[in-house]
Amino acid sequence: MENYEKVLEHIKKNPGQTQAQITHRLEIPQSTVKYHLLVLGKENKIFSEKLFKTHYFPIGISDELKIESCIKSNYNLNVIFEMCKNEKSLDEIAESCNISKSMASKRLQILESLDTIKKIKVEKKIKFCRN
Repeated sequence: MENYEKVLEHIKKNPGQTQAQITHRLEIPQSTVKYHLLVLGKENKIFSEKLFKTHYFPIGISDELKIESCIKSNYNLNVIFEMCKNEKSLDEIAESCNISKSMASKRLQILESLDTIKKIKVEKKIKFCRN
């Protein structure tokens, strides 16, 4: 199988991955992956979307699957999304994930932009929970 087909098949099976993730998983040089991503995009076989990084998707993917795959492909997003089953503050999320409040805040902004979580006010404190 040519690298072109490997990259396309990988994106179809693993939508929402970044160029670095694709490069690592396929063990193909980064420059080769980059080239094939550009070609596949020009041929309208894939598209990219910039969230916090650029993620690649096959054409025709549903918005629901796109969002789900983005969350699952990033460890911190996935953990934070799971934590938001219950109302959590920024401090609680940062501490539980062992990341800075700044990074937790950025990840929460991404989840908010994907319309998967929302901010609520609980006893004068901002908390986050799933939509």
